[in-house]
Amino acid sequence: MLTPAILGSLRIPASAAPSAPALANALAGQTIEATLEAVLPDGLVLRLADGKLLQAQGSLPFPPGSTLALRGVPLPEGAGIRLQVVRAMPPPSPALLAPLAFGEAAPLLARLQSSATQTPLGQMLGQLLQADLAVAEQPEAWSAWLKGSMEALADPGTSPAESAFHRLQAKEGTGWFEIPLPWAPGAEPLRLWIEGEGAPAGVDADAIHRVFLSVPFSSLGEVRLGLEQRSAGLRVRLWLQDPAQAEALGPDLEAELRSLGRPVDLQVLALPPGSPDLRALAGGSPLQAMG
Repeated sequence: MLTPAILGSLRIPASAAPSAPALANALAGQTIEATLEAVLPDGLVLRLADGKLLQAQGSLPFPPGSTLALRGVPLPEGAGIRLQVVRAMPPPSPALLAPLAFGEAAPLLARLQSSATQTPLGQMLGQLLQADLAVAEQPEAWSAWLKGSMEALADPGTSPAESAFHRLQAKEGTGWFEIPLPWAPGAEPLRLWIEGEGAPAGVDADAIHRVFLSVPFSSLGEVRLGLEQRSAGLRVRLWLQDPAQAEALGPDLEAELRSLGRPVDLQVLALPPGSPDLRALAGGSPLQAMG
């Protein structure tokens, strides 16, 4: 018989809960279900199956709402009880947030390929799939596909499941999109996060606009780009997996950006191994990734 892996543990000292010894005896060798109700500065609040609340010391890497399977183990000399987490299930994501939780690139690509009535974006997809890889080097193809995909994902007729998510984000001045790359089958999608930051009422300051994106390349690996636009100029952060390639690209990129006629603050940085994808960074208010 396999021993379940311990995903974490909590502690209920006898000094903190007079009923801890009786609870330890009742739970010894038993497994109970509980819901992580709240996170406190010095512990957690659990809701048991009968609705009772139980406070325990310690921390767990699970969000509130998670369902936990806990095994009770008495501490030595009646010191209390240890609750070992042997199973954890995170709370279900709201359906409205499914695009953020599960991605939307693959569903969009499947809809465009299977739709009986070809939309303009579907027709463009067919053209891109028939073209050779040189199309990925054409800025016009990138621009047209990017704009068309964003419009399709926000359109209830084309994307009934995702459009409500994008309409809600638009009201908040943000935007999250995962866009498939038809010229790179099986590759990670282009991920794009947009946010605006207006000046508080009565404050004489300019509005700020930020765009973050990540895109895979066959030769460079994942490339991440952050752009922040203010009236004073443009801040640019470029992250590459290979620092040597980052150093080589820096001067040419900065020269091209300066040709736009605005001051540019550019930094080319190495992308650390194991960095979470852009989806894990999106959603902050504001997103603090520019450094």
